[in-house]
Amino acid sequence: MPAAASSLARHRSRSPQTASSTVFQEEWQVYRKVVDNNYLCHREAYAVLRNLLLEEMPAPFRFLDIACGDASATVGALADTEVAHYHGIDLSEPALALAEKTLRALPCPFELTRQDFVAALRERTVSADVAWIGLSLHHLQRSQKRELMVDARLIVGERGKLIVYENASPGPETRAAWMKRWDRQRPDWRAFSDREWASITNHVHANDHPEAHVTWLELGYEAGFGRARCLYESPTRLFRLYCFDC
Repeated sequence: MPAAASSLARHRSRSPQTASSTVFQEEWQVYRKVVDNNYLCHREAYAVLRNLLLEEMPAPFRFLDIACGDASATVGALADTEVAHYHGIDLSEPALALAEKTLRALPCPFELTRQDFVAALRERTVSADVAWIGLSLHHLQRSQKRELMVDARLIVGERGKLIVYENASPGPETRAAWMKRWDRQRPDWRAFSDREWASITNHVHANDHPEAHVTWLELGYEAGFGRARCLYESPTRLFRLYCFDC
């Protein structure tokens, strides 16, 4: 996601600085092509996020951007809302450097933290009213997702929201079946060479762990949220946006 650094780039950010910078630039260009062509429905997901903030967060709120990346789409989603403070977390130093410039457009204070987002939420003691994560939570196994969502529930408290845009299946489906549906997208990704498509697809097959729609709802209730809603499903039926609150 634009507001979540390219998972490809974040995954490599533990390499030595020079190599990491080169890898970031190469993979960021591929990721930007994904975003610019809207292959993962970024525009629709961030439009839903923006509408949700406008309609349900009328008072000043603190926004936590988990795996924020360059924060470009988040800045657009936060425009004209009552955001009072922004905090972004990401592991990629180059992505955070981009975010630092992008976030100057916000009418509120902001801070950025370079850290693995799982550890950051586990250690966090500062509350937030809205926590957002897009296309990053699916890197975790089910039990790990639940643990992170429990941490997020503590952070947002009784009146806050956790909003996620993630890999999802409309019904019972194995991981292998979801991957086969992912692979069938190839004809629509016309902007990508075979090499670029292979790079992205290899990453997805190695790292993504989608959950069924009912599992996402169960995870929300298990984490302590009182309400779990699906607010958007992509036309490919590969991704869904959920809001968890009380």
